[in-house]
Formats: sequence, C-alpha cells, structure tokens
Amino acid sequence: MLTPRRGRRPATARPRASSFFRAASALLAEIERQNPLLLEQITVVDFNPNMYQTLLSRGLHVIYGDISSVDTLVHAGVGKSEMIILSIPDALLKGATNEKLVRHVRVLNPNALIVATADLLSDVGELYAAGADYVTVTRLSDAHELFTVIEAAQAGLLADKRAELDVRLSERREVLP
Repeated sequence: MLTPRRGRRPATARPRASSFFRAASALLAEIERQNPLLLEQITVVDFNPNMYQTLLSRGLHVIYGDISSVDTLVHAGVGKSEMIILSIPDALLKGATNEKLVRHVRVLNPNALIVATADLLSDVGELYAAGADYVTVTRLSDAHELFTVIEAAQAGLLADKRAELDVRLSERREVLP
C-alpha cells in the first residue's frame, strides 16, 4: 500500500501503497523519474522482510505489516492518508481481496481517495461499490501498449518503438527487476 504522509508539503492527494509488487515497483520508479520529491511523502506497507530492507535502503518510509490486517492499516496511518493505492492483484493477496481492503480502508478513512486494482472486468463494479474512487485494470493498459506495437510494426517503425523502450528501460531504477 502506498500512502502519503501528512505534514510534509501540501498536496491535493498524496499516495500510500499497499504491499509491494511489480506495479508498485514500477510506480515508484516512475515517481522517482518524474517527481522525486513525491517519494518523501510516500509510505509503503509490506510484510516481506527482504523487500522491507530494500525499500528502507532506498530511503523510503516503510511499515512492516500485512495489509489484510486492520491493525496494520491503522498503524500505517491509513486513517490520516489522503490517497491509498492498493496495487496488489487479488491473485497475490493472501486471505484478502481488493474489495475487502477497499471496505476496510473506507471505514478507517471515509475521505481518502482510494485507488484499487481489478484482476477481472467484473471486479470493477464491485470495487466501486465497496468505496474505491478509481480502479485500475492492468490488462487494459497492456492491451493499449500492444496495440501501439502493432501500429508501429505496420508503419515499419518497430525498431524505433523498441529503441524508445530500450531508453525507458535503461532509465529505470525499479526495486523489483
């Protein structure tokens, strides 16, 4: 869970992320590239001791705990967060779902902006009904990217597209490779 911490600098919605996996790793790398000062406002919640140490060594604020536990959510400051990003897909959550997490977070913080992740298209409506303000569906952005690859190939520009990706990849400093 990525969540912003209050008291750093004013913002309309500062993010807090739950548990750390590929999407959160990519998001932190993107924030580091586009707005490094935002990293000072982010708290990550994760229960993997290796990930915890890695994130700490990168200078991030990390709370060790299981996001499916309400006690962990309280300890992480979810009740005071402006934005909570639940980036772990249901398939990787143990003993919880994004819908359940959204409901817990909404009870703890009725005013926070909650961004959740849907594995299935049918999950989107359930997450909104549970209190999410926005739901990401990773396969939609993946499909868009693949479509741009098809367009580039058809225009004879696939090598250019690959070169752009190579540059983007060389600039990334993700926590998870």
